[in-house]
Amino acid sequence: MKMKVKYDRKADILYIKLKDAKITDTRMLGEDIYVDVDKDQSFVGIEIWSASTNAIQPLSKDIAQEVKATLQKCA
Repeated sequence: MKMKVKYDRKADILYIKLKDAKITDTRMLGEDIYVDVDKDQSFVGIEIWSASTNAIQPLSKDIAQEVKATLQKCA
């Protein structure tokens, strides 16, 4: 199975599904970050609340910095 990513704009929740498996438990990893695990304690999915602040903005900044550095090398 390929990893699947879903984003709910209204709730501002990002869910990353890592594999198809029955979820047996959900654990809090940190503030606004939860992981779903299966019977073998392997990660099934990751849920990020307040995703625009906790994931999307930081990733966007990293991508923008990489693009800027690449463009400066080409100039």
